[in-house]
Amino acid sequence: MVNSYTKTQIRKITRRFGLISLSSDSIGSLYRKNAVIQVQTESGTYALKPFFRSLLLRSNTIQQIKTTADYMQLLINSGFSYMPKWLTSNSGTLWTLNQGRPFYMSPWIKGRKLEKQEDFEELGRALATLHQISSHFPHAKGPFTFKQIQLWQSQDRLFRRRMAKAIQTNEPNRKWYKQYGKSCNRLSERAWTDLRSPEIVDLLEKERARTALIHNDITSPNVIISDEGQLFIIDWDHMKVGSLYVDVAKSLMNTTQYNPDFNLSLLKGYEEIYPLDRIERKLISSLYGLPQEAWHATRFPNRPRSRKMLDIMEQTWLLRLKAMDLLADWTNQ
Repeated sequence: MVNSYTKTQIRKITRRFGLISLSSDSIGSLYRKNAVIQVQTESGTYALKPFFRSLLLRSNTIQQIKTTADYMQLLINSGFSYMPKWLTSNSGTLWTLNQGRPFYMSPWIKGRKLEKQEDFEELGRALATLHQISSHFPHAKGPFTFKQIQLWQSQDRLFRRRMAKAIQTNEPNRKWYKQYGKSCNRLSERAWTDLRSPEIVDLLEKERARTALIHNDITSPNVIISDEGQLFIIDWDHMKVGSLYVDVAKSLMNTTQYNPDFNLSLLKGYEEIYPLDRIERKLISSLYGLPQEAWHATRFPNRPRSRKMLDIMEQTWLLRLKAMDLLADWTNQ
């Protein structure tokens, strides 16, 4: 079964969650043709989601879905209200296995995308509430932010090598590299300098004793304002114990479109629940400035999405610089 599911399979899986499928449609995403299946039942509309393992982890698919289900149960028990709750299968678990692939189900959330400053404030409160939920899992090892920084440093080195080669050849992205490559390097150097400061190094050391459950994939498509006005975060496949600072920085980057009002609104909502000191603000601001889109596009230069990412960076470049200045001011407030 290669990312394609028959009506018979869908009905069979749906019955394991106590529902009868009347009709179903596969919905695609940026990365998968059949990312989620919309299932109509007599009791309402549900999302049937195939679970795919993270290739960055050494554990297998079954180990990963078990861990993810444990995290989801923790959120349910904690009364976390910003997610569609997973249904319990007839075996008592939050997932089921079909032909080697784990599946889970949750209510289908119908609504709109993030549009207003109030939406971003609520997203900030949702993130802070998530990060304050304590999780004590023995297999979660820190320091989380430091490990992510090491990974990004490797991607930065790869970007520099490939950019130097591209400028000397006739690769499609040559013009972009010549115009923006050095600026990307300067952004990285500025961030690396801040991240090596003694105060941030000390903060990263203290993180070893702190755990935070993070969503790890907050993007505009993964946040929905329901028709009733409730904010929901969807697609929890990649949640883990990790860096709340990385989670906030990536959420700013992937949802606000560098709009200064949206940036400040998200941070305002976050700090209503989880106040940040100056060093924590500086860490988030430094991580936010890293040109991760350029790094990703360089890793997969022949993919259409990579070229699109570079185009978006070019179109939003001035907004990006203004947003970075804004976060620098926020750091020192």
